[in-house]
Amino acid sequence: MPNQLPVALRAAAAELGVHYQTAYRWVRNGRLPATVVAGKYSVSRLDLDEFAQLRARPTAVSAPSLQRLDGQAARMHEALRSGDDPTARQIARRLVDDGTPVKDLIVQVLSPPLRQIGQSWHDGEISIWVEHRASAIVERILGELTPTPRGRRRGTAMVAAVSGDQHALPTAMAAAALRADNWRVEHLGADMPPDELVEFCATHDITVAVLSVTNSHLEAVVQHVVTALRESATPVVIGGPGRTLDDLLAEVRAATPQISTP
Repeated sequence: MPNQLPVALRAAAAELGVHYQTAYRWVRNGRLPATVVAGKYSVSRLDLDEFAQLRARPTAVSAPSLQRLDGQAARMHEALRSGDDPTARQIARRLVDDGTPVKDLIVQVLSPPLRQIGQSWHDGEISIWVEHRASAIVERILGELTPTPRGRRRGTAMVAAVSGDQHALPTAMAAAALRADNWRVEHLGADMPPDELVEFCATHDITVAVLSVTNSHLEAVVQHVVTALRESATPVVIGGPGRTLDDLLAEVRAATPQISTP
């Protein structure tokens, strides 16, 4: 027959793996039932076992609030502007570990500081190298934090920008968001020669091509690629200024309705 004798609170704390003061606080706030025996707290074996089982149950973790993300975006701005690579990466890693989706990290924490830094350069307040350094830090962050979701992949997405479009960061953001949405991603980066881009898609099992366009002067080149890809039955989605990552993900799924559900 199991031992049903009361357990002294100090011994109960040891069984629960906490400090005595923590167990005492649980008793005082009513979470852990206890009685006083000879001037000392004790817990029944039944109550102690039930409490231990309750603590062992998994609980859903709430992702950081928008208010917290806004505060971390301000810290991220300081880190990126000053070139504090370790702090910037620490901020991002902690938020992701706390449950922030990669897409929200990009939209709420990484993009606002980059826009601020870009505006500061445009206004002549900082040198161009500050902006370039900040972008390089964010690219490293995205590379380190790229998730590997569980379950069957939706398909394979190719992400690139055509020759003349040298902004690599938008392609990195799109690639990270797509991976988080359970796509395999072939990330070719920026400044890709159009014909080689088309050839890559033709020789690989590409479900959808995602083109990042930040240079309006390349419209003819982009259209050439789009036409060639669509002639080979490869769906194409174009991302650019004014388009959100939510827009991009929705369009990618809409372009591949038969295969985009994992």
